[in-house]
Amino acid sequence: MRILHPTDFSEASAKALAVARQLRDLLKGELVLLHAIEYPVRSKVYGDYWDEMLAKTFEERRRELIAYLTEKLKELEPNAEHIIDEGKPLQVILKHAKNADLIAMGTHGPEGLLERLLGSVTERVIELSGKPVVATRAEAEVRPFKHLVVATGLAEPSLRALELAKKIADAAGARITLLHVVEPIPEPPIPVHMPDPKEVLGPDYLEKLAKELAKIAEPYGAEPVIREGDPVDVLCNFVHESDADAVFIGRSKEARFLGSVTREVLERAGRPVFVHP
Repeated sequence: MRILHPTDFSEASAKALAVARQLRDLLKGELVLLHAIEYPVRSKVYGDYWDEMLAKTFEERRRELIAYLTEKLKELEPNAEHIIDEGKPLQVILKHAKNADLIAMGTHGPEGLLERLLGSVTERVIELSGKPVVATRAEAEVRPFKHLVVATGLAEPSLRALELAKKIADAAGARITLLHVVEPIPEPPIPVHMPDPKEVLGPDYLEKLAKELAKIAEPYGAEPVIREGDPVDVLCNFVHESDADAVFIGRSKEARFLGSVTREVLERAGRPVFVHP
């Protein structure tokens, strides 16, 4: 497995690197450290004063910067491939993600209105890369993988997340909990033109759901658990109550923007969060 770790040398990236190292060692994979720089080819402030000597000076400084940053990557993790690439971070990460099997990166969460609307760099990588991404916040606790929680909506992305969790669990000797959260059915009054949801689902709905979840969990050796409540609240509380070490969730490719559930889990889980497309 080829694991790509984009870093901005922040505390969140340091936590993500710890996760990436653990995954590399467990899965006998290769680790690639990537840093993006936006270096001006020609600064507008020089205008007509730009000449060959100035261009040469800029090129020398660019090479010095790349050499310095390459050494900095080597200090972070000697046993890895080290790449310094030029361009905007999102474009650089997506470029190198094409050759990766998994991306491990830190997340600071969206900052400001624009990022709230469009997503942080990590969220955009999750949205656009088409690869599983494990995102880790600076305050997250990174521990050896012993208990993995897979949140499932019984859709394909969460099943793929379960397959990834199984691969990691087998290598780490960890256990898996397959968690499905049922949102409470609203109580009356119900509009007259709408059927009562309880009648549509039937009295044995939860029993049927439990059997379906157990059937999915069995081949993976996972423990099926059904809880009722708000999906984010239930998942994050369960992660802490059960002393889980990582969270796995799926994300539909059809979703144009990162779902509010996924974003809130990234912000609140307090553990590395694997998001699988």
